[in-house]
Order: sequence, then C-alpha cells, then structure tokens
Amino acid sequence: MNKLKRWIIASIGAVAFSIAMITGVSANTLGIDVASYQGTTTSYFNSFKQVGDNFTIVKLGGRGGGEGAHYSNPSAYAQIHNADAVGMQTGGYFWGEFGDSVSDAQYSAQLAVQDANTAGLAKGSYIALDYEAGAGANKANNTTAILTFMDAIYSAGYKPMLYSGAYYMNANIDLSRVNARYPNALWVAQYKTTANQATPDMNWFPSMSNVKIFQYADNHFGVDGNVMVYGSLDNDKPAEQVASKPSQSTNTPSTPAKTQYATFSGIYVADYWVGYNNKMYGVNFDMSIKPIDYNNYIPISAMTLTDKYGNKLSNQYIQGNNGKMEYFTLNGKYKVISQTATTVNVEIGGEPVSLMKSFVTIK
Repeated sequence: MNKLKRWIIASIGAVAFSIAMITGVSANTLGIDVASYQGTTTSYFNSFKQVGDNFTIVKLGGRGGGEGAHYSNPSAYAQIHNADAVGMQTGGYFWGEFGDSVSDAQYSAQLAVQDANTAGLAKGSYIALDYEAGAGANKANNTTAILTFMDAIYSAGYKPMLYSGAYYMNANIDLSRVNARYPNALWVAQYKTTANQATPDMNWFPSMSNVKIFQYADNHFGVDGNVMVYGSLDNDKPAEQVASKPSQSTNTPSTPAKTQYATFSGIYVADYWVGYNNKMYGVNFDMSIKPIDYNNYIPISAMTLTDKYGNKLSNQYIQGNNGKMEYFTLNGKYKVISQTATTVNVEIGGEPVSLMKSFVTIK
C-alpha cells in the first residue's frame, strides 16, 4: 500500500500487546495487507499466521495517479485464496485517486467491484477505498466523492471501508459525514517508527473515533502491520448488517418517526438550467439520479449562486445555458421524504427532489 508516512523520532519502550490500551481502545486481532509484489503462497501466509496475524487485506487494483486508467492486481486471486486456506479472514482494497470527482469515484467503485469479483472476494467482505493522494481543495466535495464510492461498494453487496493516513484524513475529509453513514469503517495509518514492529504500541493510536483498523507499521516482518480495534472483517455477515447505519426502528408504530433533515455542504456546478411548469430549475449531473428528468430538478429559489470557491455572488441572476460555468450552494435544512441506501428524496423549495445520497448529511 502506498504510504502517507509520518516520520517520527520516538522513545523506545513498547507497550505489551495483551494490555495495550488508549482512550478505551484496545488491541484486538493482528493482521497484514499485501499487494502484488508480496507473497502469494499458503506457506507465505502461514508464516504470518505463526506470528499471530489472523487477517489479510489484499490490493484488488486501482485507478488514477501511478495506477493509470485501471490497474488490476494479477496476484489478488492467489493471495485471497491462500490467505483464506490458512484460516485468515480476508478483505480487499482499491487505490482511488479521484479527488473530488463524483463521476470518477463512481467509475472507480465499479472497477473495484469488478476486481473483487475477478479475485474471488466473497460478497459481504470489506472493500476499502485507499484515498491518500490527489484530494481536492474542498473537504465537502472530497467527502461527497468518497461517499459515492462507498455507497457503490455497499450497493454491490460488499462492505465499504476508508483507508488513509491520520493527518491526510483530517486535512481532506469531513469524517463526521463518513462516520454517520458508515460507523466504525475507518482504517487509519499512523506509525511510531519505520523499524520492524512485531506488535502495535497502542500509545500511537490516532485520536479519532470510529476507527476499525489501526495500521501501526509499514514494517511488520516486511509487510504492513495492522490491528483490529473494533469487530472483525465479518466475512460471514451481509453488508446491510454491518456497514450501514441502522435505520430507525419501526417496532412501535404508535410513536411517530422523528423527522429527518438533509443539509448540503458542497459547491456544485449548475450544468444546465431548465424551465418546467412555468418555474426555473437547476440541474447538477453528479447529484442527479439517472436518467435525469424533472424528479432531479432543483428549484432555483433554493440556490445561492457563488464563485467556484463558494463565495456568494452579488448578482444572483443566472446567465443561462451559454457555456459559462456557474456554481451554487444549498444552504438550508431540507425535510427528508424518503431514502434508500444510495438515494434520498428531499423537500426543496416546497417540491420533492430526488438526489444521490452521498451529497447530503442527514440528521
């Protein structure tokens, strides 16, 4: 896995693995992650099993940056099959250097699922997005793209997870949105040293919530060292039982369900304007549920026109579909009418609008 290393001069004195704890987080199960340049045989994985590693996360492929248009790990099938053969739980990860592009995130997720199927990764397994390079300047837009990827993984029957370095995550991602949608789905790297570490020193556990896996070393007998701090890889559980936030209980129909509201935090492109029933609407291609029709139209009355940095324009009159790039924000709280795992129907400007769920925060 490509690294976001934090070069740290640390004092010596490891905390024993069996009692390592920090802020209530304890070390659980040790594991590794591997890419194509690492071993593939049962004897290779058994050597890690013998030192206490009980799970393996295999690189499936990637897109963007050094990965090009699409890289697929040719060793993934053998690595997953043989790690499983020695009794290790398995998962996969996919390098996604798509920045804040929702369309590229969607396509990257399709490739990740394709690679998972080719590698024989069982449905219900975790697929982690490796997001550690190429982030856009706007946290909200990066997060929307990331959630688009994760939602697509979930829709395909896998469980999504998000990997990055602790510093990069905090600097580029709105983790509150990720955690609200997929609790306990963070895989975070933070290293005490680049020297070999047989077991984790939990005093270096990142000060973050909702961490599932802590990558404590990039040199654990020559591979990345990880420790599970919440649950397991849950290979035997379907995605909806593990990755999604539980929906509100309907066991007591006499108690009205709490009204939920959606908020939008990004800066969006008005791809075109359209008149419908004597009213004007804006359309953003990424937010829309295909095919794009009147159900996707956003009432112009709810939009605030901005520059590309989100600064409100003094002139709030649209320029029309003349090829000039126009931007907008949605600054209100909008009632949620209905939702699925990936879509949401919200009331905007007094009208129902159906959009991709990854663009909103629902409370």
